[in-house]
Amino acid sequence: MRKSTAAVVSVAWGVALGGTFACLLPYLLGEWHFHRPVPYWAVAQAAGGLLICAGLVPIAGSFLEFIRADGTPVPVASPPRLVVNGFYRYVRNPIYVGFLAIMTGEVLLFGSPALLEYAAAAWCIGAAAARFYEEPTLVRKFGAEYRDYRRAVRAWIPRLHPWTPGEPAGPPANDEAGGRSEIASDRRNHMARIKGVSSAQAGLQVKIAYHFTRRSIAKLTGRETEQMIEPLQMYAHVPVLFNGYAKLEQATAKLHRLDKRLHALAELKAATLTHCEYCIDMGSAISRQWGLTDEEILALPSYQASPLFSELDKLVLDTQPA
Repeated sequence: MRKSTAAVVSVAWGVALGGTFACLLPYLLGEWHFHRPVPYWAVAQAAGGLLICAGLVPIAGSFLEFIRADGTPVPVASPPRLVVNGFYRYVRNPIYVGFLAIMTGEVLLFGSPALLEYAAAAWCIGAAAARFYEEPTLVRKFGAEYRDYRRAVRAWIPRLHPWTPGEPAGPPANDEAGGRSEIASDRRNHMARIKGVSSAQAGLQVKIAYHFTRRSIAKLTGRETEQMIEPLQMYAHVPVLFNGYAKLEQATAKLHRLDKRLHALAELKAATLTHCEYCIDMGSAISRQWGLTDEEILALPSYQASPLFSELDKLVLDTQPA
């Protein structure tokens, strides 16, 4: 789906659904007028107005993430990939949480006990839809990817720190049946690994390094995922190693005398010699930016007999480490 179409559908869906449940139904219930149940209720009304504005933020942000993923919040036009960016890094149901904040704000703004009952009923309906329809649908569509996300991010109570894709989930984030068996299965099927230093755990210097590394990788490869800085997150466990690696990267980034094509060939050769799949993947993406074609990259294993490489290219690729 085109992003322009997704934007139109998302806005229309949001206005129709939000307008119906947050405005039209309360109006039809006769609660769309102000009450002053106690003196100085104006303070509560001001808090209600702030809550309504705050509730709109996660809803708008979530809609934007759906559009960026080439989909909409409409169940029949959902994105082709699992959306776990933005507010979804903090809570699994940010749209419902935002709606609940808006309804709570309306209760305070209008001072209506009946609206409180309506908000509770609306939340129960939304929670049931999320639990018994949306979650099973996402499990069928995305499988283990969604189960890992569900274990790491709670449904209704936001995390203090954003979840990072690939981050160990830890204990289950909900009380779903079978959660313990899934964790036991994961422990049997996956080898133990060291967890990298996340942005939330890192100091100021490391956070700055993470930021500029993400930006540089996105510029070079056209992609931006948290997994791309995993090596850096591992180095961050040892400050001396982290600083040494950072200085090495800074030094090599300033090497402009070598032609970029030859630079790319040398890096790909080093990556294949060390059997570093991460380096090969990254190097291939960067090499395309620096002039290598897909045909040349695929011909690298037989470069000596390939007419795609010049004698200078072959000289670089023939070089063996000392």
